[in-house]
Amino acid sequence: MKALRNPISSGWLSLFCFFICGQLLAESPEQPQEDASQRTEIHFDDLKNKYQIIGRLGKPVGEYHTIHGTWKRFNFSKRQLFFQVTHVNFQKLSEPQLYPERHFKLAHLWATEKLKVDPDHSPICEYRVWESLEYFGTPDDFGKESGLPESIGILPGFKSRDKKEFIPLELTSELNFVKARVLNQEEVENRLEKIAAAGSSVAASIVNYNAWLANKKRGEGRVDISFCDLQDRYRIIGKLGKPLGEYSTIRGVWKRERTTIGRDMRRLHRFYVTHVDGQLLKESIIFNHRWDTISSYGIMPFEPPVPDPVETEVWEMRVVELMKNRGLPSGFNGEAGLIEQHNSFFELDSVLRYHHRPSIIKDPTRLSDKVN
Repeated sequence: MKALRNPISSGWLSLFCFFICGQLLAESPEQPQEDASQRTEIHFDDLKNKYQIIGRLGKPVGEYHTIHGTWKRFNFSKRQLFFQVTHVNFQKLSEPQLYPERHFKLAHLWATEKLKVDPDHSPICEYRVWESLEYFGTPDDFGKESGLPESIGILPGFKSRDKKEFIPLELTSELNFVKARVLNQEEVENRLEKIAAAGSSVAASIVNYNAWLANKKRGEGRVDISFCDLQDRYRIIGKLGKPLGEYSTIRGVWKRERTTIGRDMRRLHRFYVTHVDGQLLKESIIFNHRWDTISSYGIMPFEPPVPDPVETEVWEMRVVELMKNRGLPSGFNGEAGLIEQHNSFFELDSVLRYHHRPSIIKDPTRLSDKVN
């Protein structure tokens, strides 16, 4: 990527320090990693049901916010662009937040269009966004587990198709936008500078909102946990009973059932995991099959493609369990300028990714057999 223009300013030095200190999602696999075994364990089900995750914007994940900032290039980023968030809900951040372009996504094609901006001129952009979480990158031992050549570049987590380098698997924060526009100088003065000058009333309303939100969460029995702590201090134990990102061999059976998703009753396939790493479970672990909850890790070269699940089929798979936010936050249609509101839901979901074609056992009587 292109380098920043000289001279080097104090702002650039602060951003460089900001990057080195780890606020930016790491891109260098060579950096020493903290021993994950020393982290505090937290179970996925507890994280989903008992905690309110506070994202990098300082706001709860899954809520809409107006952000302002600029697109930039840095020496360390090569070709990739970064969006530097400077204001959230018209309040200036004490420290800007940098988001790589791959974690700054258009929510839906019909919502809006991507802005065409020249980062060398750094226009101020306004976005209406919500923050979500996802594990992004390549799991440890990917090459050994997948059996694919290191040079392949079709999976998430590859730096480029030309280099045999992987981005380590880690929990990432993503911004999804439904509205976007570039501000002219007059709008910058009116919407940012004047509001910042008369920010006491805005700040008071935010304090009142935060107090209301805290009372609401206390009533629900939920506790705040920050994205940074979740990323750096905790080890998340998945539904399979192992840390997220580790490989497992699972076996289970498909069933066609009705289940509640959000406020809707739906009929879909559900995968009942009965064995993990050769051990028969006392109670099956259920994964709903919707979107790509159970799928290949990226675009895998399967010919013919993996078939859709069939009820009573037994599948055996070598998988990595991950997690990500699913669905659309409440009020999406209104934010996107659509007329009809829908029963949207937004939740933290556990997903399974496999590298090899699942072994399909069509005789359900073999379900009770232990994996060798």
